[in-house]
Amino acid sequence: MPGHSFKKGERLSSRKAITSLFQSGKVLVSHPVRIIYQLTEEGNYPAVMAVSVPKRIFRRAVDRNLLKRRIREIYRLYKPQFYSRLEQTGIKIQLVIQYQQTGIEAFDLLEKGLRKGLEKVAADLTG
Repeated sequence: MPGHSFKKGERLSSRKAITSLFQSGKVLVSHPVRIIYQLTEEGNYPAVMAVSVPKRIFRRAVDRNLLKRRIREIYRLYKPQFYSRLEQTGIKIQLVIQYQQTGIEAFDLLEKGLRKGLEKVAADLTG
């Protein structure tokens, strides 16, 4: 499936960019995730993304990695629709998706919350 990939260039990994995002980005909460985003002019992709699962809530790395894999998979599947909304207006963004729930949420509930959050972000940016 072309378009259903998640390439290295689409990952937000620059410490400087992440720090800037946390300091001046907009915050949107869509249970069970929190999305921090801001506009950018850099990059080859309409959106670059990072995932965060807090160590203070999930002590075991297995649990954190499970949640990060699930979030990346949901994002990967929803990405073509998200990109098309951003490309219509020529907007490029950086975003961090943080998991906020204390327990491991079921995949379908996580998917519903993340999609709703990404739709809100796209709606906020496109007007």
